[in-house]
Amino acid sequence: MVLANNAKSHANTLRVRRALESSGMIDQAFDKFGKQSFQHAIFYSNQKCLRFELSEGREEDSYVHMFTSALHKSTQIIDTIFENKEEVSICLAFPGDSYLSNFSVFNQIKQLQIDIPKVNFKLKEWVEDDEWNRNYLFFKLDKLELHKLIFGKLGAELGIKPSFWFDLYIYDIDLGVLVNPYDDRGMDVVGTNEFMIKRLYKQYHSWLLNYDISIMREWFGAL
Repeated sequence: MVLANNAKSHANTLRVRRALESSGMIDQAFDKFGKQSFQHAIFYSNQKCLRFELSEGREEDSYVHMFTSALHKSTQIIDTIFENKEEVSICLAFPGDSYLSNFSVFNQIKQLQIDIPKVNFKLKEWVEDDEWNRNYLFFKLDKLELHKLIFGKLGAELGIKPSFWFDLYIYDIDLGVLVNPYDDRGMDVVGTNEFMIKRLYKQYHSWLLNYDISIMREWFGAL
């Protein structure tokens, strides 16, 4: 009986500790970047941020070119941002009542040879306007594995497999930069690190989305 009680107490302690850790990582991300930065179209809910155009061409027979150009641009920009980091923070966000309902998508992620670490943190919230639950899955990832996630996210709209349609956010708290490749068409970069964002604005100016270039010029000036 004593052993059973001790085991139960230990299990409860672990659950409480895990809940506190989960709250810590998630709250830290929301506090740093704002919860709006883990939603859709985050370029329009932030100031002094960037929106890049990734894929080139829209004809069906150019899907390979669209994908490779998107992969090249996004990888180069992300490598520049996280060049001094060995590990990055990841958030995957998606609707659904349970993870089981998205089993096929998680299977695609597994086929990308991405193993979501056991130390991960989850949040599920009811979104009144959409009338569904939005799930957030946070975890750390070795930067050397990051290219697999980028491949999978950018391939979804073009029918390239394996791929996944979950929202993807890549960030680093200390660096103060968050990246959201929303599909092969584009990628948003937001955060508190104005030095890095201005650097990207200048270095990759020709890749900025022309549709929103006037807004970015108001923030950073014309080159």
